[in-house]
Amino acid sequence: MGDSTPARITRDQWGFLCGSIMALGASLSFASARAGILSGLGAVDMIFARYVVAGAIMLPLLLRYGVRDFAGIGLRRSLILALLGGAPFALLQTAGYGFAPLAHGAVIAPSTVTIVSTIGAALFLRERLSRNHLIGAAVVLAGIFLIGWDGLTQPAGERAWLGDLLFFASSVLWAGFTLLLRHWRLPALQATAVVAVLSFMMTTPIYLAIMGIAHLQALPLGMLVFQGLVQGGLQGAITMVAYSQAVIFLGVSRAVLFPAIVPALSVLVGIPIVGEIPGALQIGGLCLVTLGLLTTVGTFRRLGLR
Repeated sequence: MGDSTPARITRDQWGFLCGSIMALGASLSFASARAGILSGLGAVDMIFARYVVAGAIMLPLLLRYGVRDFAGIGLRRSLILALLGGAPFALLQTAGYGFAPLAHGAVIAPSTVTIVSTIGAALFLRERLSRNHLIGAAVVLAGIFLIGWDGLTQPAGERAWLGDLLFFASSVLWAGFTLLLRHWRLPALQATAVVAVLSFMMTTPIYLAIMGIAHLQALPLGMLVFQGLVQGGLQGAITMVAYSQAVIFLGVSRAVLFPAIVPALSVLVGIPIVGEIPGALQIGGLCLVTLGLLTTVGTFRRLGLR
């Protein structure tokens, strides 16, 4: 019994590190995506760039682990993972910003992921939800709503409901991806490799057939390459591996809170990148999200024990 506690704490620390890497990477890619849209790129252009780079990075790993059986995961499970956590998820989430403001996505997406994944972990995976976890999750959700409150109260246009629906749908897909990662207990690298390569195979032919080579050549090359490196290399590869590891180390019910802090980190990242200074409500929401996350992962409990 004396050996199990240090091992458990070590897994928690690694899980916290992986979750933090995921949240920071996602926040950076979110800020760069906004820069890409302002420079004239469309959502489909960025998704194309994302999976060209992510697929190229992960293809050697898939070849190493075995293409025939899809890195030991199998074709059926690989296709399910790619549909839930790959191109369809990314397209729905990105397309939502074409109809609804950024604040809507910042509130609806992480809240839906947190709630759906937590309920699913308790019902289907039989993960035990401690009092600290429930309190922390509630504080995180309160912080998310504070961060997006100003945007939620502003006029959003007649088709904002369609964007909200796309945000919700993408988040349900991501929650399903998270639950299956834990249920099937898949290694992070193998799962990321099959999702990236299959997403590349799905998106590239469709993009080239619909948009055409002329459209691709007319895009700003420097920004397209930059988006490919950030969206594909950072978001599509590194953060996917880090998140998958966090799910393995922490379980679904705690790991899903790291996507929930992405809006808060995006507020901080947006200061130097896009020059947006957070208001009082956003700062208060950032503090609440941080407090809730620390409560959920047991930081205060462990400090108290020490």
